Amino acid sequence: MNQRVRVTSPQTRLALRRRSDATRRLSRLAGRPPVGRSAIDLDDAERALRRQRRLAARTATLLLLALAALLTAAAITPGRLGWAVLFFAPYPVLLLLAAVHVRRAEAIEADYREGS
Repeated sequence: MNQRVRVTSPQTRLALRRRSDATRRLSRLAGRPPVGRSAIDLDDAERALRRQRRLAARTATLLLLALAALLTAAAITPGRLGWAVLFFAPYPVLLLLAAVHVRRAEAIEADYREGS
């Protein structure tokens, strides 16, 4: 039951699909045999990579909107409270966005790892 399996990222799979000279050179230098095309489902890797790129674009957009909202709230809030909004409010927002992004990215990867 203890069978060794080679695990590669979607970027590596795409590079192998394009038959990148750099990838072949690195495989030779590392002394590893090149990965055969049959060992990788390249279409699934491309779909997973596209979904993760869309997720990254959405997360970046949400980050920009959240920071704009915080700056607006700080500008509207009078005096020292405005500074407090600028100092303390971004960190929970960033933490929440990062946690949601990582969870969704892992879910995308799990979908394609299961073979859907």
